[in-house]
Amino acid sequence: MIYTGKLYTAGSTAHQHVELVLEDSHFTLHSVPERTLLGVFEKGTFRTDSRVGNLPRDIALSNGDLITVQADDNLHHWLDRRSDAKKQTRWSLSSLENSARWAIASVVLAPLMLVAIFKFIIPAMAITFASYVPYTLKDVASRHTLSALDTTVLEPSRLDEDVRQRLTQRFATVYQAVQLDQPGFNTQFRYTDTMGANAFALPNGTIVFTDQLVELVEQDEKQLSAILLHEIGHVSEQHSMRLIAETIATTMVITYFFGDVSGVFETFMGASNTLINNQFSQKLETEADDFALRHASAAGLTPEDFADVLESLASSLPPESEMDKILSSHPMLKDRIEKARAAQSSN
Repeated sequence: MIYTGKLYTAGSTAHQHVELVLEDSHFTLHSVPERTLLGVFEKGTFRTDSRVGNLPRDIALSNGDLITVQADDNLHHWLDRRSDAKKQTRWSLSSLENSARWAIASVVLAPLMLVAIFKFIIPAMAITFASYVPYTLKDVASRHTLSALDTTVLEPSRLDEDVRQRLTQRFATVYQAVQLDQPGFNTQFRYTDTMGANAFALPNGTIVFTDQLVELVEQDEKQLSAILLHEIGHVSEQHSMRLIAETIATTMVITYFFGDVSGVFETFMGASNTLINNQFSQKLETEADDFALRHASAAGLTPEDFADVLESLASSLPPESEMDKILSSHPMLKDRIEKARAAQSSN
């Protein structure tokens, strides 16, 4: 049997056309078209990859040269023939590729594996990652983030100076009551036309309240302190670092499984990544709520104060739907209010 292929010299991309002549226990290699004998290679003196569909086969010679040849069933059989041919055939990639049993198993197991990765493995790895990020790195990232927001969507606060001082003093007692090791807790106030009534925490302990949120609750110190506890929870549980790690890991996993795809798959990957990250965020928001409810008493608050401020926020938003629950990064406000009321009742 005679086959044509390409011979790649070790350490080089240069190649020449060659001809392989198969014998029972060896093959001879000739140049094309000169038919100069290049060598005789006994079985056991070369390595070959496993068969994958109709892809060409690679034959690695002992001197590092590589032969690539388009194979047929006869060449596949000759290359794969071993002393234990039955075992080799049973476990070869080609046999698995053509096995209906393995195909069905992969259809069932692959989605289960992806669910396990996204739901358990990635979040667990993110927690470990977050614990190793030094505070100095969090501080630099936080300062750059706030600076970028200040040049885009945030403006200096328009609240009266005495209001900001009064709230800052009140928030200082909350920070002290929680007694966390996290350094750098401080409160900032900003005006915004785009973010509305909102508050957010940066990894270094900077917590920003928008003027619109302060005005929404009519400067109520207890309600704002309840929101502050929620944001402190984000910092204490290192949610920002965990979310960054989850986002990076999720993107890497999706890219690994689906590869360099286009068209519909690109749309699917983008939508899936968004939904996955939002589900992670819902979990983190719930953790922050739990932190606020646990520390409410130490800060001179009750779960009722947290429920009240959530109701104030709910009154400023359009009605929620089931689709909102899927797409929103926050759990349903109604559910969060009911949970706070239940915590109040149990006290």
